[in-house]
Amino acid sequence: MNNKTTGSFISARRKELSLNQKQLAEKLGVTDKAVSKWETGRSAPDIALLEPLARELGVSVVEILQGEKIEEENFPAVSDEVVVTTMKKDKKKLKRAVIIAVSIMLSILVFLQINFYCYHYFTTIPENDITAIEKQATEYIKDFSNIYEYEFHNGKIVKSVEKGKYHFYLIEGTNEINEKRIYLCIFRNDDVFKKRIEVIGGSLGISYSPNEIHHHCSGEGSDYGCVNFNVFYGYDMQESEYSFYYRGVKYTVPIEDGIFLHPFVDIDSNWTNANLIYND
Repeated sequence: MNNKTTGSFISARRKELSLNQKQLAEKLGVTDKAVSKWETGRSAPDIALLEPLARELGVSVVEILQGEKIEEENFPAVSDEVVVTTMKKDKKKLKRAVIIAVSIMLSILVFLQINFYCYHYFTTIPENDITAIEKQATEYIKDFSNIYEYEFHNGKIVKSVEKGKYHFYLIEGTNEINEKRIYLCIFRNDDVFKKRIEVIGGSLGISYSPNEIHHHCSGEGSDYGCVNFNVFYGYDMQESEYSFYYRGVKYTVPIEDGIFLHPFVDIDSNWTNANLIYND
């Protein structure tokens, strides 16, 4: 059915019967604005109105749909009732198909959303659960230590510092022959569950070097550019303070209990290595 062709046909038949739009509308129980929209092709009569409209105009439903008079010898051998019933069935089928399609799409979206939340929940740990942090850090260190054919056991947090959404931990443990090892692990707040964190990096070296200033430089991508981590740390320190330069600024920081951990987090498009000065 072409709305404009059908509308012109309705308008012509109404005028042939000397009816105005309001009179035809009253016979059909609709407004004259509805009739006006039909006749201008801006909308089409509802399926339920096709038979009453055909009766009032003295034509068949097929002729309304066709938008023209049909000669008797060319008239299809079906009744208006059959045509309308068929159209109603087709409309119901289409409606049912749309409902099924929407239901499937919603189910997929819900499934993806559930998986998204499950992934974020089960790959993160509570930010205040020390045991869980030590366990995840130990597993992370093990994965990289195995690359160098070393083992790591009994990881414990000896120092921690929080910088915004990032958490820095010095993890002490032992290797396969019970030698002491110190690693730096970096965690980040989860983007979905704000009170949960996940490990994203750290130092991969395996040497144990007490009484030295160590520097770790790494980073991660973000929507704002590169997030750079420059972390200074030391353990079993004998001095009472340490000094270093970072981006041309000298820092002197006291040492507590022989351990220090001093991270910088910068959003920058360039990786920056700090200039170290030992025992300044």
